[in-house]
Amino acid sequence: MNRLVYNLLLHFFVAPFLAAYYLPGILVRGKYNRSISGKLGRLPDTFFPEKLSRPKIWFHAVSVGEVVALGPVVKSLKHMMPESSLIISTGTETGQDRARSTIGDADDFLYLPLDFPEFVNPVVRRICPDLFVLMETELWPNLIHCLKTNGAGIVLANGRISDRSFPRYRRLRKFFAPTLEKIDLFLMASETDASRIQEMGAASVRVHVAGNTKYDAIPGNTSPAVEFEMRRLLSIEPGTRVLVAGSTHPGEHELVLDAFLELSRRFSDLILVLVPRHTEKTAAIISAMADRGMEPPFLRSSADTGEMREGRKVVVVDRMGELFGIYSLASVVFMGGSLVPLGGQNILEPAAWGKIVLFGPSMEDFRDARDLLVRCGAGIQISSVRDLVSHVSDALLHPQDAAARGALGREAIMRNVGSAGKIAECLVELLGKSHNIER
Repeated sequence: MNRLVYNLLLHFFVAPFLAAYYLPGILVRGKYNRSISGKLGRLPDTFFPEKLSRPKIWFHAVSVGEVVALGPVVKSLKHMMPESSLIISTGTETGQDRARSTIGDADDFLYLPLDFPEFVNPVVRRICPDLFVLMETELWPNLIHCLKTNGAGIVLANGRISDRSFPRYRRLRKFFAPTLEKIDLFLMASETDASRIQEMGAASVRVHVAGNTKYDAIPGNTSPAVEFEMRRLLSIEPGTRVLVAGSTHPGEHELVLDAFLELSRRFSDLILVLVPRHTEKTAAIISAMADRGMEPPFLRSSADTGEMREGRKVVVVDRMGELFGIYSLASVVFMGGSLVPLGGQNILEPAAWGKIVLFGPSMEDFRDARDLLVRCGAGIQISSVRDLVSHVSDALLHPQDAAARGALGREAIMRNVGSAGKIAECLVELLGKSHNIER
């Protein structure tokens, strides 16, 4: 399949679907108001790429997880090349918010245009980057073609090919091969990812294993001040037993509530902090609690108006961007997206706080982190409510053992720190080769 066929499919089949997806959200719910113009190829009014010094390096991180992984790379690269101009694009508004609030070394931010030539080409030509860096795996044929046509080096960094996506990529090898040929360097997170990208059509000479920068991103953010603020907001005293259920999805909210009802009969002081992956599910969680005869929860948003938890045993976090800090409160953590077939969520974040992490069998998107934590005893796979109750009970009954195992998990993460520096070195070397730019 060539780009002509790809673009015909985009315009006649994908475009109507995108319109049906975005328009109701924009017109009815006010969603995507901040990002839609950027997705249609308009740069921010305050962004003047012509005024930026060279080399210009454009990073793309689709959402929050990729932004977290990108942060250490940007910091390392700016240290090595302080004269460089660094531009960051995201695909989501939450990713944009996270990037703007946490990556201080960037010169400017924008939303990545949808992969239609009429949106992508003017943006690429105006920015005219020396280097474009994709975090993880986003292969946009029109974007990559236009970047290469305009002389940019292209790197896939922190590259990961999940168990779920790999069969699809492999079936579409002939489609992706021309796009992969235009990428100068593949810096993959693991040997498995490196092997998979080669099976998809990447030339082995361009593929290297540089490690996963998410290990670099997390440990330095675990400060006592973060924990203190979370305890203040949620009125949770030190020493309180707390089960944090993070990034839960429909089908898991209910399982966690059932487990908590049983656990609370054994541990009357236990508090559940339930953090849904999508805050719009809060009403459904409250309804599920009512169905089980539970009293209404304390909502995290209520703390903004000065309301106190006042003995309520369940906290539902209806705010985005606070989950990492909330892990600091946990006696034990359950990670969502894993008891339903969604590939899991980032278990490195709670492990960085020294917490035992429980997760279901669906952890395909975080297999390396899963294997690392399981090996050292800080990660435990479960398959049912009964398992969840059993392992939470063990952690609560034996807090010293739980703390020791959690500490082993944090130590394992620290041993894997250093990938961001390796990736930055590779970017500098590529710039030197392709643009004769010296450090």
